[in-house]
Amino acid sequence: AQRLDQFKRWYSQAGTPHVRATGQYDADARSYTLTLTQSCPPTPGQPSKAPFVIPVELGLLAQDGHALPLQLDGEAAPGGTTRTVVLADDSLQLTFVNVDTAPVPSLLRGFSAPVVLECDFSDQDLLTLLAHDTDAFNRWEAGQRLALRIAIKTIADDAIQTSGKGQIDAQILPEAFVQAMRNVLRHPQLDAAFKELALALPSETYIAEQLDMVDPQRVHAVREAMRLQLALALQDDWQWAYEQQLHTGAYRPDAASAGRRALTGMALSMLCLAAQHTGDAVWPGKTLQRFKDAGNMTDRFNALSALVGSGHALAAPALARFHQLFKDEPLVIDKWFALQAGSPDRGGNVLPTVRLLMQHPDFSLKNPNRARSLIFSFCSANPGAFHRQDAAGYVFWSERVIELDAINPQVAARLARAMDRWKKLAEPWRTAAREAIARVAAREGLSNDVREVVTRALADE
Repeated sequence: AQRLDQFKRWYSQAGTPHVRATGQYDADARSYTLTLTQSCPPTPGQPSKAPFVIPVELGLLAQDGHALPLQLDGEAAPGGTTRTVVLADDSLQLTFVNVDTAPVPSLLRGFSAPVVLECDFSDQDLLTLLAHDTDAFNRWEAGQRLALRIAIKTIADDAIQTSGKGQIDAQILPEAFVQAMRNVLRHPQLDAAFKELALALPSETYIAEQLDMVDPQRVHAVREAMRLQLALALQDDWQWAYEQQLHTGAYRPDAASAGRRALTGMALSMLCLAAQHTGDAVWPGKTLQRFKDAGNMTDRFNALSALVGSGHALAAPALARFHQLFKDEPLVIDKWFALQAGSPDRGGNVLPTVRLLMQHPDFSLKNPNRARSLIFSFCSANPGAFHRQDAAGYVFWSERVIELDAINPQVAARLARAMDRWKKLAEPWRTAAREAIARVAAREGLSNDVREVVTRALADE
């Protein structure tokens, strides 16, 4: 009953608990001590929080990846390789014995509690979890953490320069990371859906959220360089994955089939990206043929996305054919607009495309879904294209917010929020963004919806 009353704190206390994990290995005693500490940041009306009941499912991995038997100090024999402990006080100390090597902890397996985990994993620890953890979420998160760490380090490294075209030619990803991704891609037991998730890099938006000051073009250049390196270094592996998943029989809506389609689409995107860099015409040609022959919308759209995302010349005829096939399907055409507005920016090519698409016969600003598919995909979901050094993206944003406000203030207010994080931008973007927001705020006759958003954005400078 006492534990149940304490468990109710999940409902009575605001905020997300943080769990801090620290480990100490004693080689002489062949023991590993894991300390778990919980805390929860203060919230209005609740400056201090009592301890939550936090179940933590955990395991220990050797550096070579094999699971270590778990035997706590005082136990007569090991109790398997996974167990659940309960963190109900401020801290909990666990000492595992008969541990022959410094282990890597695998924590919160099965997402055993909705908390923020803080643990000082080394790069090698994350590589071990990525390559060997039996828990799919921990394996995915290890890859995401490591990729994010590499991206942030590269962004801050002044020695790595961008070219005149805004590209980075250096090899950013360590060979060990590339090899770990190769192992995930070729792993015989992992399902295709997991592979597609694990091989995806953190988004530009997520990377930017981890930075105190954001140079959006630097973030874009670094992530694109990482993506290109994976495309080129794993070219044979992407081809293998594509051919393994290619012939899957008739369309089926089950999870396994959906996973195979997703991995095939990713492989095509990477093969087209590599081909665009090397000048190879084979894979773009195969992708166009796949687009024409596809027996379902997912495969067809994946092939189209691969051509558009790589910036290949074959994207234009594929886009025209797709529009001709589905011009009477509004939701599909929404995706057609969104794909073009959300494609990776190359030398500032996306904004002119978006402006041109606004003149398309099928585009109407009065249609909220259509406005979202084109304008929101550019302003809110494509930071590398939106945050242009010439501020043309911000000018476009201000024009559309004002224009939409006269039609649909709720949609306009949602678009206005694309600039909520402008204060984190580095110069010259910060000043240009403020000017664009002030331009909207100075407009006479603004709706209350939009005025509230832009006034709040300009407050507390």
